[in-house]
Formats: sequence, C-alpha cells, structure tokens
Amino acid sequence: MDAAITNNGSTRIYIPGPDIEIAAGETKVLNDITLSDIDGNAVIKSGVVAGTLSVSVTPDSQDAAKISQSGRLGVVDPVSLLTYTVATLPATGNYEGRVAYATNGRKVGEGPGAGTGVPVYWSNTAWRVFSGDTAVAA
Repeated sequence: MDAAITNNGSTRIYIPGPDIEIAAGETKVLNDITLSDIDGNAVIKSGVVAGTLSVSVTPDSQDAAKISQSGRLGVVDPVSLLTYTVATLPATGNYEGRVAYATNGRKVGEGPGAGTGVPVYWSNTAWRVFSGDTAVAA
C-alpha cells in the first residue's frame, strides 16, 4: 500500500527506516509500505500519538486484489493500536481522544505486576482503561 505522511508540526522531521525528511507542513508519499513498517517505526508512532505526524494509507493494486478476493470491501489487514508499556506511554502533549495499547496494563482482577495488556485512551491528563475509566496501572 502507499502511505502519505504529513508533518503537522513546526519543525523538520527525519524518519529513519525510509530515510526521509519532511519539512513542516509537507506531505511525502511512501510506496509499497506495510502497516508493520509504519507500526515498527518509533518516530512515526510517537509522531502520530503526539499529533505532529499524520498517516493516510491507500491500497495499491495488490491490496485491491486482496480486497476483491476476500469480499471484505475496504478491509485490507487488521489494524493494530500503537503499543507501549504503561511506563512508556507518552506523558506530555495533547493526546485527547488518542488510543493505544498498554502491553502490561491490568485488566479488572489482575494484580500489580501481572497485567496482560489493555487498550487505553487519553482523557483528562491520563491514559485510562476503557473498562473502568480509571488510570491505567501495570
């Protein structure tokens, strides 16, 4: 698939991996990139969470063939949330409405240090667990 990456920030950003620089306000298109490539790039992940980068993906002809074969219009691959441990979830910036996955976050009934992972969202200055609207803990 192709991905358009836009720098919404006020400074130039260098993204290792694809080895590109994107000026403030500029968009660059990367061809033949996978969701794993995007998810595995720490600069892209942190930029998206911080709101300084946005990523828009477009299926290419190979992806379109997969869609027509699967019969699932608009579905190419499962989408995954950006993953962090509770300790590495971004703590500064405007993240209102953002979601992520805390790999060691605790589900209801899990004890301290025994979290098996939970999806979380940013609200009111904290990453919160969907199930109880409480701050996430490891």
